[in-house]
Amino acid sequence: MKKISTIFAFVVAMMAFSTSIHAQGMDPQAMIQRQVDRMTTELSLSKEQVAKVEPLIEARMKKMMELREQGMEREEMMAEMKKANDAQAEQFKAILTPEQLEKYKTMQSQMRQGGPPRE
Repeated sequence: MKKISTIFAFVVAMMAFSTSIHAQGMDPQAMIQRQVDRMTTELSLSKEQVAKVEPLIEARMKKMMELREQGMEREEMMAEMKKANDAQAEQFKAILTPEQLEKYKTMQSQMRQGGPPRE
C-alpha cells in the first residue's frame, strides 16, 4: 500500500510540475537554472557543489524531455522519470553534506505534496 501511495504522490507531483511548466511557459534551461538557484539558496551550496550539481540537473532534465518526446504510456514514462530522479538523488549523496541532504529530501517531499510554499 505504501508503494502505491508513493507512486501516486509521485504521479501527482509530476502532473503538477508539468502543468506548472506549461502555465509558466518555461523552457528547460530556465527550469534548470531555477532549480540550481533554489538548491543553492536553500541548501547553501558552495561554488564547488554548484559546479557538480548543475550538470546532474541538466542531464535529468534532458532525460525527462526525451521521455516526453518518445510518446510512451504515462505509467511507463513515470516509472522512467522515477528512475532518473532516484539516480540523481543517489549522485547527490556524494556531493551534499548530511545536513544538506536532509534539507534536499525535505524539499523533494514538499514538491511531491503540491510544491514549495508560496511567498
